[in-house]
Amino acid sequence: MLDELWEVDAKGVWTTAAATVPHLLASPEPHLARFVGIASAAGEHGLFGLAAYTAVKHAVVGIVRGLAADLAGTGVAAVAVSPGATRTPMLEATAALYGLTGEDGTDELARHQGLRRALEPAEVADVVALCCSPRAPRSTGPSSTPTGASGSRPFH
Repeated sequence: MLDELWEVDAKGVWTTAAATVPHLLASPEPHLARFVGIASAAGEHGLFGLAAYTAVKHAVVGIVRGLAADLAGTGVAAVAVSPGATRTPMLEATAALYGLTGEDGTDELARHQGLRRALEPAEVADVVALCCSPRAPRSTGPSSTPTGASGSRPFH
């Protein structure tokens, strides 16, 4: 399980950055370029029964923080978005892990996060789109995650 999570989540972010950042740096307007890694609320704090997932999502946050340090002064920003409970099959599986089933189970699990409800995937996509837009903050510092559960941080 850990190997599979590592290959997809952590190594996937790493290889995507390696493939895309040179193009971002070479763009005509690098100050408008952003790399967005998808972390998780688990990348900010631990989740019971999900140590491997938590470790890998902490790695994603670390990769983005390291990338942000590498990109300092280039104009290109690196951002980690850390959504929490999002209405997907993964949320259903996580709820089942805790003995919660059906929509009532996923809603119960989501009630323990900042917004007290599950996010729709489109809400997370909106946050990613905002991070990529020219309106996105350029300064280092906290910004709220889609759930409000823990801070994801934009870095440059």
